[in-house]
Amino acid sequence: MHAVIFDIDGTLLHSAEVDDALYRRAVHAVLGDVQLRATISDYPYVTDTGILRQILDDNGISPTQKHLDEIRSQFVELLEQHVEVHGPFREIPGARDLLQTLIASPVHSVAMATGGWRQSAELKLRSAGIHFPDIPLITSNDHYERTGIMKLAVESIGEHFESVSYYGDGPWDRAACAELGWQFVAVGTELEGLESYIGHTPVFRDIRAMGKDDMDAIFHVRTSVVENHMSEEQLREAGITRESIADMLEQGELKGWCALAGDEVVGFSLATAATREVNALFVLPDHSKRGLGQALLDIAVFNLRRIAPGTVRLRTDPAMPAYRFYLKRGWKDTGEAHESSDDVFLELE
Repeated sequence: MHAVIFDIDGTLLHSAEVDDALYRRAVHAVLGDVQLRATISDYPYVTDTGILRQILDDNGISPTQKHLDEIRSQFVELLEQHVEVHGPFREIPGARDLLQTLIASPVHSVAMATGGWRQSAELKLRSAGIHFPDIPLITSNDHYERTGIMKLAVESIGEHFESVSYYGDGPWDRAACAELGWQFVAVGTELEGLESYIGHTPVFRDIRAMGKDDMDAIFHVRTSVVENHMSEEQLREAGITRESIADMLEQGELKGWCALAGDEVVGFSLATAATREVNALFVLPDHSKRGLGQALLDIAVFNLRRIAPGTVRLRTDPAMPAYRFYLKRGWKDTGEAHESSDDVFLELE
């Protein structure tokens, strides 16, 4: 089983900027003209409870439960007013579909872990129509520190997982994942060099969008694998060249992602939106069994479904271990054979 944990603000919902502004207003409404740090990144614990503790300490105010209750209540009231005036919070495109896919998956367990308070998190999710009562929600009510929240989220869905992935939008999320040894899926523009979900590609901590300068690297990966090995000559005979892949990427016919170990490309995936098909998924043998194949597959499927919800396809040889890899992850054999190879088509609904 694979654990998948989601942040909320900026990850599932367009809410991060509003959340920050209204949190500050709530603090000033209760505490008066206290000094706040320039950004939330300046606080050691980037959670609603952790930030509030530091604000009180910075201003020489002894923390009490009354402070917490009043500011939390004021914050929720401001969020309710915002929804009344401006309408519901908006879902990050594809978020609900991705959640539904993972919930239905027999090999994934899902939870939410947010640095926000439970009352505000539930309000925002409800307003956006993202309502999954069976998904555990761990919040700043449960722990003041982000890694503590994240660990509680995993404990809420089980104990032993092959991998744990966390979807988040801030550098504090990335740092927490590094500390915990989790795979990080970066969403949004807060992280240097990463693209936004919206109209672009969500980028894994060790995975980035493929470009034309990656052709030598991905061909090295492709010709180095043992399973389904092909030489450069064989690829060329099949019409697969550096130039053809680069051209299709540039034209938007293909989307691709590279998995990295440091600066080295150690795996890649390719997908075609027009046919809703995952075309390639390869990882260097020395880097297999580290969750990169799953991550590369997830990001390809996510992007195909972001373009248009529905069934995604791929083809593979049923005699190869890859066939079992896909079946274990919920793909179904359609019984349809490829016309010019031993491959069969698999689908993921």
